[in-house]
Amino acid sequence: MSLPTVTMNVPSTPATHEVFSRFFPPPRFLEMPAVGLDISDDAVSAIGLARKSNAFVLERFGRRRLQSGSVSGGRINDANAVAGVLRELKDELKLDFVNASLSEENAYLFKVKIPRVSRKEIRGVLEFKLEENVPIPASEAIFDYTVITQAGHSNGDHIDVGVTVLSKAVVDAYTALLDKAGLVPLSFEIEAQAISRAVIPRGNRETHLVVNIGERKTGLFIISNEVVHFTSTVGIGGMHITEAIARHLSISSSEAERVKNDHSSFRRKENMELFLVIAEVVSVLKSELNKLTVYWSTHEGPSGELGKKITNIILCGRDAAIAGIVEYFAFSLDRPVEVGNVWTNAFSLDEHIPSLHFDESLDYAATVGLALPKGH
Repeated sequence: MSLPTVTMNVPSTPATHEVFSRFFPPPRFLEMPAVGLDISDDAVSAIGLARKSNAFVLERFGRRRLQSGSVSGGRINDANAVAGVLRELKDELKLDFVNASLSEENAYLFKVKIPRVSRKEIRGVLEFKLEENVPIPASEAIFDYTVITQAGHSNGDHIDVGVTVLSKAVVDAYTALLDKAGLVPLSFEIEAQAISRAVIPRGNRETHLVVNIGERKTGLFIISNEVVHFTSTVGIGGMHITEAIARHLSISSSEAERVKNDHSSFRRKENMELFLVIAEVVSVLKSELNKLTVYWSTHEGPSGELGKKITNIILCGRDAAIAGIVEYFAFSLDRPVEVGNVWTNAFSLDEHIPSLHFDESLDYAATVGLALPKGH
């Protein structure tokens, strides 16, 4: 895909205005207590945060695996199966209102320069830009925008705007799914933006490359000035690492999963070859990261400026915690790499120790971002 942002909105006709008001509400409505709900191809995850003084604490969380193929590429293939899993999670965690994710694989993101107009006129200007940037008729599109500002920088008579566009059919499908599960969506947001809100410190306007390692694929997101500017997906995930370990050690997939998650496995002399096996798998991912960093550094924005230098790479997803992965990427890509802390903008680990193991929390990055109030 292409370039930035968040929640989503509709061209302002009477019918679409009603959809917007219900599912993409004003900021004060987003302050209502809500659980972050992430629906990926592999699982559904939920996290609820409770306020405590000027921060939050982890109140409830849960995760359920989805039957293979019930969701693929963000498309719902078996609504009954997914709704059934969602109902289980709803009953266990006592869920009602949720801020839900939408896959960036279904979204079109672009950045555009428009005349400097009043805030209330921006949406109208962007409506005329939709069809020249995305293959969706404006009448069938739901979109939102973010004005991209840079400290100490003025664009004169023009402003740069990041736009996220989805097909109304996609949003309707997720709305119907949540309704079938008995859940009420307060907002939708692309997964990439939710993850960035969780792992990038609030107010940090530097450029980051976030790598979200899933079961079957990995999402790559470039975030700059607190806005998602680029997303892409690579068909390499934790499942491929598990399969490589199983083949190398001649063990079952469940045993290989245990070995993969056991940090001590990679410290034993007899298993020194094990990391080389994993490195062979993730080398494909490393190559994609390298291509993306080169692309970004040479890519011109609508104002003719080159992409800001990527400050660091942040890894998410449980397999980001595999011993040696950070060092491998840091050495191969010659830039700082770190495992993301999903609690960065929720609370300090010095003040609150959540009942969710750190490695496991890496699978909840999107849900934490969704659970955090938008202005927090």
